[in-house]
Amino acid sequence: MFNKFFETKKDQLIIAYKILHDILFVMLIFFFAFLLAEGILPGIITNHFSFTRIIAIIFVNIFAIYILGNYLKISLNPDKANKKTAIFLLFILTLLIFNSLFKLNILLNISILLAVLATGYYVYKTLLEE
Repeated sequence: MFNKFFETKKDQLIIAYKILHDILFVMLIFFFAFLLAEGILPGIITNHFSFTRIIAIIFVNIFAIYILGNYLKISLNPDKANKKTAIFLLFILTLLIFNSLFKLNILLNISILLAVLATGYYVYKTLLEE
């Protein structure tokens, strides 16, 4: 039935490759939503689903995309990072770290938060240094 719509098997594989990318995007959105929910209300997700299972499914999808991309000889050029999105994600990360340390003394909480952010900044600069 599907052979009428596609001229060759390569067309079917390209469509499968694109669908795998879409599935990966949706899975990553749900994964980050689960992480956000877990950060706000600890135990709300992990009581029902294991993060290990979710991460394993995401890695299987990435592996399938990699295998299919190599088979079809598809190469991707990396894009530059969007700084507005990075700043927004850093703000959310800061709030989640602060929330996880909420029961500590406020000065200790702020010092740990600053230490984590400084360490993250230096790791970022070290990895992306040109």
